[in-house]
Amino acid sequence: MRSRTNVITKMPYLAAAAFALCLSVSPVKALAIDVEKDFIQALATSSKSTFTAMDWYNDPLRKVSTVMAERVDIVKTESHTEIIPEYTAEGLKFKLRYDAKAIANPKLAIKDLAMIAIITSGGNGYVDNKGFKANLELKSKGQVESPHAIAELLTNVQMGSVTAKARWVQLQVELLKSTSLKPQFIQDLGVSSNIVAEIRAELETQLPALEAEATKLAKKQQKELDSWKKETQALDKYEAMEEKLNDLILKNDRKGVRKMLEAYLPWALMEPVEANTWKMWLDAIENPSKDKTTVAFRGVSYDTDKIQRRQTAHGEVYGFMSTVLTKNQGNYTRRLRSLVTNREKNGDHGFELFGSKFRSGKMTDQMTQHARDPVASSFLSFTYDPGVAYGFIGKDKVKIVGDERVVSPGGGLLAVKMDSRRLVPNLPSMYGTEIELLAPLIIFPDEIIKYEEGSRTLSDLETFVKEITAKTGVHYNLNEPGEAFKKRYAADGYEFLAEMNKVKSFSAMSCSKIF
Repeated sequence: MRSRTNVITKMPYLAAAAFALCLSVSPVKALAIDVEKDFIQALATSSKSTFTAMDWYNDPLRKVSTVMAERVDIVKTESHTEIIPEYTAEGLKFKLRYDAKAIANPKLAIKDLAMIAIITSGGNGYVDNKGFKANLELKSKGQVESPHAIAELLTNVQMGSVTAKARWVQLQVELLKSTSLKPQFIQDLGVSSNIVAEIRAELETQLPALEAEATKLAKKQQKELDSWKKETQALDKYEAMEEKLNDLILKNDRKGVRKMLEAYLPWALMEPVEANTWKMWLDAIENPSKDKTTVAFRGVSYDTDKIQRRQTAHGEVYGFMSTVLTKNQGNYTRRLRSLVTNREKNGDHGFELFGSKFRSGKMTDQMTQHARDPVASSFLSFTYDPGVAYGFIGKDKVKIVGDERVVSPGGGLLAVKMDSRRLVPNLPSMYGTEIELLAPLIIFPDEIIKYEEGSRTLSDLETFVKEITAKTGVHYNLNEPGEAFKKRYAADGYEFLAEMNKVKSFSAMSCSKIF
């Protein structure tokens, strides 16, 4: 544990840039102010972070994050600074740790202090801060889509991921291309006028070895996965079974579904946070909590949804699967092979602007990509708000058969009650007004409160919602706007992201020895 030697200061995150550049002034020069007392604390008290109205990416639930500046005895990095992401009940914080050597030597501190400004910068359309703009210049090219993806990447770096470390260094090189210090700060800090270029050049010298190591590791991981499949024939054996994935779902065979998913998930390829998330979801599948549950709604459209149905002695039961399973070919068990290509396609999507010779998979990017394009997704969308779900119900199909007008349902309205670990707010999404919840892969029959086919009038919706309230005790006011749900959406979302990033340990994973 690092002991604290000074005050911890909370501040809007772009104040970090001003903090960074002024904090780095050499103590050899006589200062007119006490840097921490008169500048950092005063700036933290007076600065206000505000959202710009540049584009549709500016949903505050997605963007808002803060910086906590923390001085400690020793930071064991070459720069004597480090950026630590942390989720709390209030949201995402980037903790900027620094020690006395970082204060004494501006050149050491500039990189991390500039990066923490860039990744959440007003120059990128996220937050506008006058203190930041006065000290650091950014061009529009230096964009990072969501701070949640950076938080996951940095967590993977902390857990020792070679791939994440290489990706982070590569991102820094690209982002620093569009960064420069104002001439006045160069003079005040007593550093080279080319300081940012020099820092970037040093990072560039590290890249070839890091990229080679990451590429070598990726090949090794893929070889391990392929060898496991060949040696055990586990997937072929599952696909030869009479009961397929959809049969197990309709039977509510939670243990059987978990074992099957464990076999198909590409553990050898996963990054620490991604693996931790799937372990959490698999446990929620087999051992669902009865105490912490979420009630949510989905507007079903038969253009995208393919319902699983089975007649039982107690009536018809339903099951649902995400489009990565319903839109592919082969039996439903074999379709689980698509989980490998799906994560490869979507797992590093948020950083595509910056390019890379390899990919660093992130669950937050997979969640973001679902919001952008849910085709072939591992998730099903839900919402707390029945009014939002109502708008997504598929329209009835009308055909003229002879002289008759035949109407067939194009969808319906679904209500579920599930373990909250498997019904999570999509905070990385750019569509915050939809207050979208994500359910990974499947919905079991015992999670369905009610499914009603066909288009609905507003009167039908009110009747449906009243029935859900009677069964669950959860009350809804259809006259309230979706904003009424956002407080809960944010709180539940931050709680999930905190658990997702709580990786206890990480080592090279064996497909057969994960659990």
